[in-house]
Amino acid sequence: MLVLFALLAVLYFTYEKFRIWILGLMGVLLVAIGMEVADTDFDVQKLIETGSFSESRVKVTENGTWLINECKSKTNFNCDNFKYQEEAQELFEACGGVDNDIHGLDRDKDGIVCESLRKRKPTDEVRSIKSILGIEETTEVPSSEPSS
Repeated sequence: MLVLFALLAVLYFTYEKFRIWILGLMGVLLVAIGMEVADTDFDVQKLIETGSFSESRVKVTENGTWLINECKSKTNFNCDNFKYQEEAQELFEACGGVDNDIHGLDRDKDGIVCESLRKRKPTDEVRSIKSILGIEETTEVPSSEPSS
């Protein structure tokens, strides 16, 4: 992005007729750089619908997955879609929790979903929400136990 900004600066001094447009592009690029540095993003469609920056801010899960419409990408999630309770809980919380249980995972409304699923052990594979949705590959968690 910095190279693009430098290129725009060169164009600004080269083409007098387009200075206003180039300044506009530089402004947009500065906003993009600021959002990248602040690790922030917004869902433009939701921003247009709601008109609220706070409501359209993209959520990030604990493992770094950015959720942009993944919460709505499957309409019939149920506990069978998850291997571990923690996976279901992470998706549930990322999609709004008790206030927005769009998949109906929390039948008893206690904030804990898929209670019948087994708990993940430290050596078990960890799947991100995108992996559960079939968007990316799974990753292995390194064992925290010393090797013998």
